[in-house]
Amino acid sequence: MKKISFIIPSFQVGGTESSFIRMANSFNKSEFQSELVYWFEGGELKELIEPGVIITKIKVTNLLSLLIRLISYYNKSKPTIIHTSMYMIGNIALLARLFSKHKPKIIVGARSDFNSVCKTSKNFFDEFVLRKLSNILFKKSDQIIAVSKGVKNGLLESLKLEKSKVKVIYNGILTKKHNNYSKLPNHNWFHMEDICLVSSIGRLSPEKGIFELVCAFKKALKLNNNLRLIIIGEGEEKKRINQYINDHSLVEYIEIIDFKDDYYSYLSHSDIFVLNSYFEGMPSILVEAVSTNAKIISTNCMHGPDELLQGVPESKLIDVNNEDQLVNSINYFSISKKTKRARVKHLKDFYLEESIKKYKNVFAELLN
Repeated sequence: MKKISFIIPSFQVGGTESSFIRMANSFNKSEFQSELVYWFEGGELKELIEPGVIITKIKVTNLLSLLIRLISYYNKSKPTIIHTSMYMIGNIALLARLFSKHKPKIIVGARSDFNSVCKTSKNFFDEFVLRKLSNILFKKSDQIIAVSKGVKNGLLESLKLEKSKVKVIYNGILTKKHNNYSKLPNHNWFHMEDICLVSSIGRLSPEKGIFELVCAFKKALKLNNNLRLIIIGEGEEKKRINQYINDHSLVEYIEIIDFKDDYYSYLSHSDIFVLNSYFEGMPSILVEAVSTNAKIISTNCMHGPDELLQGVPESKLIDVNNEDQLVNSINYFSISKKTKRARVKHLKDFYLEESIKKYKNVFAELLN
């Protein structure tokens, strides 16, 4: 049986992690054996992995150890196809193949804007290494799969790749559960009719702009004190955000809760959903928001939101890191009438079945 291995650091809450688990579960029901290879312990999403999917932990402390472990893994496990989750992991996977006896096909996942990822490197040296390796090695990949047209175009421009090297396959995010989700969350705010519920869901890291959202929400609250903000997520910014909430007496208006399996229930019953990111690829949570009736405010960041929200009723794009636009948009939607969103035709491209079908076509091309 052909084996496809998904290389991912951890099972912490995130769009990439969720997407890889969904793909592993789906391919394991076909002619492939799925394997998830990781190295950081913990992560709530591990519970979503279905029986039959192989889970392999490798011991990794730095990029050199990752290279050594992947060489060993290739020779021992003999995967047919490798699919990586991040740019640097893609580079290490390609390097490992050069030194391995077993030569799997390698698909590099392009899930965020390449230049933005490079610029958020810890230091100049890390950025230099990422750009240099990608310039050399990505040409040797069997396929690069980008999650949006914007991500693809950014890669082509930055790395001067042939167009055929990069394909766009949207994340398979939506399933049958998204068609009918009427159960209210077990939270008192969702049972109060006189408030306007704003939600934001995602990793609490600087590039997601959650701290900036909280600052803007404080100003929007002065315009409409019926507003409430619920944030679902975990991450390095949590302590800083909670400190701000406490320092500005916002505890009764803003609540942060850890990731929940029924997060979609919170999203679908919110009045307004906000994505305040500095950069993305094609944000999964935004796709899910479009499948609800929640009004949507999103930064017009690179890449994904403008591509996804074209023609979507009750949605608004704002400039990145523009507090005034965010405050005004929250206020505008908080006093506007609730409506049922008209059918969004291009959402069909984001269903899991559609994504898996396109991936299978890529696999067939590679293996022929």
